[in-house]
Amino acid sequence: MDIFLRNIDPVAMQKVDALAKENGMSRQQFLKKQFEVLAFFDEQVEREKRLEAIIHQNIEMMK
Repeated sequence: MDIFLRNIDPVAMQKVDALAKENGMSRQQFLKKQFEVLAFFDEQVEREKRLEAIIHQNIEMMK
């Protein structure tokens, strides 16, 4: 699926380009990865919360 964005702040694009370069990626690769991270962020946070709860329960059980 393709996404087209217009009217992006030039300073923001410069920062994106710098971040992409730092990570050895093209702008396209960097933005694709960031978009995918954003899309699944909430799910990852929930998984981390569940894992932390399980760890806490295990620590309490061991006490």
